Amino acid sequence: MFDFNFDWRPDMETKIEVLDQQHMQLFRIGRDIEQMLRVRCMGVTEIQLLGIVCELRDYAAYHSYQEEKIMKEAGYSGYEEHKKMHAVFSSDIEKINMPKLKENPEEELKLIKNKIQEWVFEHMLIEDMKMAEEIRNYLKLKK
Repeated sequence: MFDFNFDWRPDMETKIEVLDQQHMQLFRIGRDIEQMLRVRCMGVTEIQLLGIVCELRDYAAYHSYQEEKIMKEAGYSGYEEHKKMHAVFSSDIEKINMPKLKENPEEELKLIKNKIQEWVFEHMLIEDMKMAEEIRNYLKLKK
């Protein structure tokens, strides 16, 4: 995967504040991984690695829950498919192997970073934008 910096830009916003705040949280986790990779994981502790994995797992759970709740309340037409995408991402994050990460942090963090980048480009910037547009239209009609 190409090099990508987790720098948030306004054009990435869905204009649904709670989702944008959560997306920014994923970018913060991505930046934390970038920092570890920039120093080739020298001095990175097992606790730091565990912290990254726990944050990602928490993120996948609470973000999926929140986004699915919003989609369901708005009657989003792509709800079921979107929910399946969340399940795949959550499953991928749950499969991160801590012993393997501890043994070879640089290589494993590169794989995790690539997975997050893939999620950003294939899900957040495409699927979430499509979903957000439909939900914003729903909210306008609801007023």
